[in-house]
Amino acid sequence: MTAAGPPSLNSAGLGRSVSATGPRPPTRGRMPQDIDRFEDEADSAVRTFPKGTVIFREGQASDVAYVVKKGRVSIYRVVGNKRVRLGERGPGEMFGEMGVVTAEPRASTAEAVEYVEALACDKRLIQTMLLKSPRPVQLLAGYLAERVQALAAQVTDRPSGDPFLAVCRIVHLAWQAAGRGDKAELDYAEVSRTIKDIILLSQIEIDAIFERLKKLHLVSVTEVKGHFPRTNLLGKTKPGPSFIKDRRLRLPDPEKFLAVAKNLSRDDANAKAVGVDLEFCDLADFSREAGGTPEVILKKIGYGEIPEKLFFFHKSAAREFIESMGQEYFKQARRPRLTAADLESVDDIVAVDAATLEEILSTMGFHKVAVLAAMAGEAARDKIYKTLSKKIAGIVREEAAAMAALDEGEAAAVEQELLDRIKAAKGLAS
Repeated sequence: MTAAGPPSLNSAGLGRSVSATGPRPPTRGRMPQDIDRFEDEADSAVRTFPKGTVIFREGQASDVAYVVKKGRVSIYRVVGNKRVRLGERGPGEMFGEMGVVTAEPRASTAEAVEYVEALACDKRLIQTMLLKSPRPVQLLAGYLAERVQALAAQVTDRPSGDPFLAVCRIVHLAWQAAGRGDKAELDYAEVSRTIKDIILLSQIEIDAIFERLKKLHLVSVTEVKGHFPRTNLLGKTKPGPSFIKDRRLRLPDPEKFLAVAKNLSRDDANAKAVGVDLEFCDLADFSREAGGTPEVILKKIGYGEIPEKLFFFHKSAAREFIESMGQEYFKQARRPRLTAADLESVDDIVAVDAATLEEILSTMGFHKVAVLAAMAGEAARDKIYKTLSKKIAGIVREEAAAMAALDEGEAAAVEQELLDRIKAAKGLAS
């Protein structure tokens, strides 16, 4: 059997796979594969990247390419504050080779979507393999590089020419699939997921389109509300704060829906470009992703429970706000005066003075205080421990750590007892 020829890059390193996926058979009695040859080269080495690691960013120097051995890598570009996904690379596939071939900065960003092991192949190795390839292959590599560069320049954050009409068409198709009866309804969240999968809009953009359709009476949205149960001191359960459990979507006039939507789309000359995924999101979108409310998120920011590195300010808007308020405004922060409405959960005790809290906790017993510490956020938990003596705090800390799973009914009752006692002590009870 003759020796194998020079290793190929699978379409000059610009294609997808450089080796067969799956477990490798024993080396004896088989032809070497491309990924094996990469491992044999002195200029390649295995590098590991934990989930979420940015392997390289758009605009950085292109000095190395990678062949994935394990895991998956997401390739994307950021265009107009929106992340445009270009694809994924898995075991046996190469990424980052374009910049090495063209000697230009990275045209995209690579991020590990799970734990990744990859062979790093430097520029000299890639060029050596290209030089070993036949002349037609070298020419083909150059042509493909130019073509990919041209296509990359056309990448846009607007995957749909008319997102409004595209959403309307998807809704109409979903309605037809659900049936045409008077009681037919669509699940708002399910329709939103379908839209995002097809035309890659963010939830904020989808909500804005549905809001417009509601104002035009082309759709109706019904909110189904739920309640968090509250248990009082007598053990009776009653409805607590309400929340939106589900949304149901209906088309009042399905026969005319799409025709009206087309006319609106035709007349709307000021349609805005929409994109794939926002690289930065506002407070409302953040709270929606987290399943909370902007008010709770703001409290957690104030309590230092959310890392400051997650938050950014629009520079020109921030400057305007600073000028309107004056710099003296930002030199001191005052906590709003405590009212009965402020006491909603154990986390709100950070606004209660230490003397009152110490008096209340001393009458509740070790077990109840441990339950409170186990269910509290970091800021509230620290305040509980600081309020207690070192000896008692140690006992409470150990008992709280031993609570693997809190009983929801007991936790709600203890929390309500704490809030009622504080309100009574501060004269805030209604």
